[in-house]
Amino acid sequence: MYFTRKSLRLLAGSLLIAAAARGQGETVASAAPVAASVATPIDPTRDSDALHFALRPALWMARVRGDTNFGGGNFVVDDGLGLNGYEATLNGALSASWGGFYEVMVDGWFFSTSATLAAQVTGTFGTVNIALDDQLATEFAGASAGGEFDITLWQPFADRQTPWSDPIANQKNTTATGGYKADLRFKAIGSVRWYSASLSVNDTTSAQSDSWALSAVMPGIGGGFDLDFDTKGRLPLVESIRLEAAGGVGSNFTNGQGFTFARAGLSLMFSATCGAELGYRLENFTLDNNSAHFDGGVQGLYFGANIKF
Repeated sequence: MYFTRKSLRLLAGSLLIAAAARGQGETVASAAPVAASVATPIDPTRDSDALHFALRPALWMARVRGDTNFGGGNFVVDDGLGLNGYEATLNGALSASWGGFYEVMVDGWFFSTSATLAAQVTGTFGTVNIALDDQLATEFAGASAGGEFDITLWQPFADRQTPWSDPIANQKNTTATGGYKADLRFKAIGSVRWYSASLSVNDTTSAQSDSWALSAVMPGIGGGFDLDFDTKGRLPLVESIRLEAAGGVGSNFTNGQGFTFARAGLSLMFSATCGAELGYRLENFTLDNNSAHFDGGVQGLYFGANIKF
């Protein structure tokens, strides 16, 4: 086939126009809008200054352990005086939190136990001279009440990690309902506590009895952590699980008086406002009034409720 120079030019121009039209079509097609992914709405309570309350009553299966002296030799309260049984007693706490970082709490407990035994040790307890195999009736009671202020210093998985930082939404840690998948808090604790204890010994063989009663108010400091997991839709009946632990020390710097506390627990929340708790609590304290001395504490497992409102 014979082509003139003019026909070749016309053919080349036609091919160029066709190629340009095809490229423009592909560009338009590629520029077609793509549906944008919709971000999960953030629950507004994640960075809220609203005030929240929690009531936590519990049944404490506790026992006393410790040493005492009262004008004579040392006695082991739970062994030599027979006060080693577990007793069901009550403890509870009421707390208020706000701003996601601050919490105040008041709590308290009362414990008592008694025993009868034949003395396996000898010694003097106040005016009571205890001889071997004397019949003894002993009784111990302890109580505590206090106030605590907690401040969360760091929330590594939260929108706002410290009380002083700006909120930045953490979409990777957001559930389908807008809450946190997990929330970890490291806290500092300041507290003031009152401790009271009394012990009586009645020697029915010699018809002698005596007792002491001690109390003190002491400030303290401590720390702890809370770890929450959202389990809604993954565990039946349970919307969230919380692990928590805290501890601290305190003293009034008088006669060596002081205290140590430790607590750890697991909470299962069946709704946003109601749950159950299982944990362990230890309250050690030293009390002294220059005539009587007690160094020991009350400890054991507790079972309770967590009611939020």
